[in-house]
Amino acid sequence: MHVTDLFYIGAQNAPDGTALAGNGGEFTYAQMRTVVNRLAHQMLAEGFSTGTRFAVFSPNCGQALMTMIGALRAGAAWCNLNLRNAIDDNVHILSAGGCEVLFYHSSATAQVKELKARVPSLRRVVAIDQADAEGVFLDDWIAGQPDERPDFRAPGEGLGMQGATGGTTGRPKLTQADNNWLLMSVLAWSTCLHFDAQPVNLAVTPITHAAGMVALANLPVSGKTVMLATPDLDQVLRLIEEHRVTTLFLPPTLIYALLAHPKLAATDLSSLRYVISAAAPISPDKIAEGVERIGPVMCQSYGQTECGFPLTFISPRETAEAVRDPAKRHRLLSCGRQCQTVEAMEVMSEDGRLLATGEVGEIVMRGPTAMARYLNDEAATAEIQTFGWHHTGDIGYRDADGFFFITDRKRDMIVSGGFNIFPFEIETALFEHPAVQDCAVIGVPDPKWGEAVKAVVQLKPGASAGAEELIAFCKDKLGSLKAPKSIDFSDALPRSPVGKVLKREIRKPYWEGHERGVN
Repeated sequence: MHVTDLFYIGAQNAPDGTALAGNGGEFTYAQMRTVVNRLAHQMLAEGFSTGTRFAVFSPNCGQALMTMIGALRAGAAWCNLNLRNAIDDNVHILSAGGCEVLFYHSSATAQVKELKARVPSLRRVVAIDQADAEGVFLDDWIAGQPDERPDFRAPGEGLGMQGATGGTTGRPKLTQADNNWLLMSVLAWSTCLHFDAQPVNLAVTPITHAAGMVALANLPVSGKTVMLATPDLDQVLRLIEEHRVTTLFLPPTLIYALLAHPKLAATDLSSLRYVISAAAPISPDKIAEGVERIGPVMCQSYGQTECGFPLTFISPRETAEAVRDPAKRHRLLSCGRQCQTVEAMEVMSEDGRLLATGEVGEIVMRGPTAMARYLNDEAATAEIQTFGWHHTGDIGYRDADGFFFITDRKRDMIVSGGFNIFPFEIETALFEHPAVQDCAVIGVPDPKWGEAVKAVVQLKPGASAGAEELIAFCKDKLGSLKAPKSIDFSDALPRSPVGKVLKREIRKPYWEGHERGVN
């Protein structure tokens, strides 16, 4: 079975049902199936099949999801690409990954022009929403191809996903996983989300990343996905009412903003069944507020590019119980229990021992959603697969009821607004400033973003530079997403005997009074 077979189930059961709405227009399942089939035929006709890498470079829209499914149906492997990345990061992701086909939205034309010039592996560039000078228009490209499902089956062991993540240096690593990884990641959501009527998923965060799994899981039950190009909360509230949205997947940052929105109380939220928090830990107080103000629909999940999403899930019922029962209140700090598609999930000591209930160590897993490898990085692959388990890099424990709690990160990665940010890259940029002698970048608690990027800087003797100057310097080099939100200055950074900066010591005063070292 292939992940796209889930789409065909939904299309067969409700061909006249609405599959897509919102940005990009409205499509029935039958109309969507036609586009998917024609695109798959065209991919196969041009030799873009098993092993071919493709990427979708677009805000959320119906055409983006259709091209993703059509390319997957031809056996190609999906490379996730973020519109908000720095251009150099996307050049690296596409070039190092050998991406051959790029589907893009016209709003990204300027970036695509540069990508075409700098990524030699690109063989076909397709504009998905309208005719554009940088690529062939999708409608023209697939015209004349058959409407029937292609008589082609991609092997389960064939490359299905090539995800961009990060390593110890902060430069994106590329994971490789097979088609079974995609299938089982989507099916995992089917074990978590249950409906007795057509679900309606509002896609707010990028479907080119984790939200795409939720959108794909909506298809086999003939659900509707409403596309929103940008996370405009006025539009989110309007679309919830208009389309009777049942499923909303948001990072904590947007949940916090939604709870603070002046129109929340006046909006009819009665259709909602699941408000899923993921991509970063969420404040327990905000979950409780969500249950009280939105309803008993709040839930959490946890996953990674390297090992699938979701790995764990805590349901709305369990969350509401934790809010109302003081004996279970601590569960608001949990990311949930192991999903049914995960073979095993444990906590491990540094010497490879599986730890008992309540003992703190690194969370590890086994199962069909563990990646096969990091592309062209045998050492990193071996490290993350030590002792025959996939290592998440997250520190935590499991309680007697099977709930997992993440208490810290083994790596220095910062999760801000649901995006992974790696300090090394920011530190490298800061070191280019002539006044900077030494620096360390950390994540600190932030009520809006969960964690905010902070740099602690040691200036060269006699040199001067203000925080605003250094922040602007980083924004120019890295973009606003990765630039520090604040900068503190220090006469000297704490170091280990071998000269390494002790980031844990730097982080400690900023996290005092918090129950865990992530936010």
